Amino acid sequence: MFRQATKVAAWAAAVIVGALSPLHAQDQKGTLVFAVESLGAQTLDPILEGRPGNAVYQAAMYDSLVGFDVAKGGVGPGVAERWELSPDGLTWTFFIRPGQTFHNGDKLTAHDVKFSLERQMGPGSLAAAAASMRRSIKSIEVVDDMTVKVNTSSPQIGLPAGLSRAVAPEGAIMPKAYIEKVGEEEFRKKPIGSGPWKFVRNVPGDRIEFTAVTTPHWRGRPHFKDLHVLLVPEESTRVAMVRTGEAAIASIGPETMLGAARAGLEVLSVPGTMQAIFQFYGTWKPELKDQPIAKPRVRQALSLAIDRKQVIEHVMNGKARMPYPFATFAYTDFLSAPRWEKWAAEAFRYDPAQAKKILAEEGYPNGFELKFANTALPGTQFMIDIGTAIADMWTKIGIKVTLKHYEWGSFPPLERGDQAQLTGWASMYRTAGRPDAPWRYNGAFSPDSTQRLFGDKDNCAETCQDFVKTYRALLAELDRTKRTALTDRMVEIASNSWTVVPILEGMGYYAINTKKVGQFEAIPGRHELGDVFERIPRPDEKPWKK
Repeated sequence: MFRQATKVAAWAAAVIVGALSPLHAQDQKGTLVFAVESLGAQTLDPILEGRPGNAVYQAAMYDSLVGFDVAKGGVGPGVAERWELSPDGLTWTFFIRPGQTFHNGDKLTAHDVKFSLERQMGPGSLAAAAASMRRSIKSIEVVDDMTVKVNTSSPQIGLPAGLSRAVAPEGAIMPKAYIEKVGEEEFRKKPIGSGPWKFVRNVPGDRIEFTAVTTPHWRGRPHFKDLHVLLVPEESTRVAMVRTGEAAIASIGPETMLGAARAGLEVLSVPGTMQAIFQFYGTWKPELKDQPIAKPRVRQALSLAIDRKQVIEHVMNGKARMPYPFATFAYTDFLSAPRWEKWAAEAFRYDPAQAKKILAEEGYPNGFELKFANTALPGTQFMIDIGTAIADMWTKIGIKVTLKHYEWGSFPPLERGDQAQLTGWASMYRTAGRPDAPWRYNGAFSPDSTQRLFGDKDNCAETCQDFVKTYRALLAELDRTKRTALTDRMVEIASNSWTVVPILEGMGYYAINTKKVGQFEAIPGRHELGDVFERIPRPDEKPWKK
């Protein structure tokens, strides 16, 4: 059987529960106050919120079918303590962790799992993956109270990751009996989950408040009695609140890190949360075949011209690292990570002399003109500074860069349709930290995807065809060793094309008042802290090391 609940993940979860379960209700004291720049849709119904909001505040009160490996990031046990794939690759069986209850005392069973997944796929769901879930999930079968089977229309090796808190909110488990009893509107007013925090109140545009469960919880029983998540859009205000003790923790950007540290605050960085990248549009189109960016070696030269270590030091204040290949991280499933870390150290080196040599060999000794769209996805405004820095580095090897800034809201429409306004351009972009690489590769390179960076259905040349063949084989492969080999091949195709090029691996950043909370670590790859609040000690329990 194909078992994906690893010993490491199970051990890490056991350590956390073992460390926190001895707490008694009277040991839960004080209020943990967290200031954040956005509360998303600020709804406590999992089918109405995307990942950021879910991971900031819904994660506090809801458990997910599949959880985290809290030690290294990526997938680990959740509501399901383990799962298995059938020999034909068409059925995932999830074995539910015993002893779980919702906040009203109802037992959490396989019936709630079936209900939750079907609700996520239902017509009222705004879940980003609802449509793909409907396509891939054929039926859901309750075997008994502790066992549920998910039957798929084709092998779905990445299904557990897709239902994991490490990826998206679609695995959130909701109370079937309660929702059916009170109705959806009442549930949205008075939601209940099975997580370590219980909902108290939601003040739109201001805050969401929770109180800690007093019984043992597999994720850990909170050290604090209450949790308040405050909406504070202005970053300087958030930092001031942490400095005065009005808040214990606040999300910040890299440009604020030095000031926060000088003010005596602790700065926590969360590794592996994203990659800042640049990518090229329409390089495969017939009308661009004679253009410089249609040549992979020219694109490689642009990468060699980037001093990534300087960008990390001066733009990110040292709080970033050299990247793995596109959309891969140390915790990526089915990846030869050591091999690719070694490859990236060489491939992503700073070598302007070699860059100029390549350009000359390709017929551009004096450089060429390049249009570059500089933009930043929400929550990562530092991407603008990164884009400006690399454009300046390109000019030093003779590239004549036309830099145009786009607000994020105006950029996605340019990617749709024939991408006429972006054809021949490079742009800044970002990829989020997720354990399953194929989803992002499909979205970037498949001929039927939105970005279609390798080609479309009418123009799918050798690289495009090689990717399609490898990607389809990867989706159908059940053997772990062969699946890893196919993932490596998929990464190799993209890396050798130099169509999407990582600049750095970024982190999430938080300013912390050490007089308000004790020392804790975030989960690698999980920018948001919704799955960490219950693990945060009080300062008297574990002071920060000086």
